[in-house]
Amino acid sequence: MNIIEVNGLTKRYGKTLAVDHLSFQIEEQTIVGFVGKNGAGKTTTIRCMLDFLKPSAGMISIAGKDSVKESHEIKKILGYMPSEISYDHNLSCLHVFQLACRISGLPIKKAYDLTDYFELDVHKKIRDLSLGNRKKVSIIQALLKDVKILVLDEPTSGLDPLMQHKFFSLLADLKKNGVTIFLSSHNLDEIQKYCDRVLIIKNGQLADDLQVDKLNASSRQSVTYMTANKKMHSFLYEGDINELIQKLAKLDLLHLEIKNVSVEEEFIKYYEE
Repeated sequence: MNIIEVNGLTKRYGKTLAVDHLSFQIEEQTIVGFVGKNGAGKTTTIRCMLDFLKPSAGMISIAGKDSVKESHEIKKILGYMPSEISYDHNLSCLHVFQLACRISGLPIKKAYDLTDYFELDVHKKIRDLSLGNRKKVSIIQALLKDVKILVLDEPTSGLDPLMQHKFFSLLADLKKNGVTIFLSSHNLDEIQKYCDRVLIIKNGQLADDLQVDKLNASSRQSVTYMTANKKMHSFLYEGDINELIQKLAKLDLLHLEIKNVSVEEEFIKYYEE
């Protein structure tokens, strides 16, 4: 069952077309990555989904509800983390979470559990936090409420590799418990590692919809090597891997890398065309 349906979404800013008849569906209990270069329309799409922006045309349905007419009901079952968020620098982390819990009628215990998990000192003031720790505050605030859907815009930028791993482990647990996760990211390795699907957006339109398990099982190989004369060569290979190895064995190689075609290569392919 589709929990998110975007049909013909179009958003204009004056003469600028930010999103152009974009359509996609997202099934329940999946993790879907949303990728595209800066200005491709990712954040505009997310803001339309959340009714922060009104579509110029098209419609969006979330959990069977109209994103504009039933926005208030949708927000009861949806958690959101923006790519950038500004807090009062004089507040402590604990004050931020206390305020969020008070507004939403939530117990503070979950905030303490999450701050322990993400190793965040709740008594530090926002102004004294590093970029990564400010990002943790935003993540924790988005996770305070029990929701059916999480929409995350660049959630791991600024996090160190250990925290990125812990973050996605938590998302995997949420998915097992029925939560659907839609996230945009520029980290294509983590998208391929943790997402079920990847939507590639270009110039406000859907360029491709990739099933990650099929991509990982693809027979296409990305081959990169350097010969003794220090020249680098890269190409995509589709065929018998043994024949490829036999051909490469005849070369005087200094470096060789063979790997399955990645989301990054698919992404670059669309943006180079």
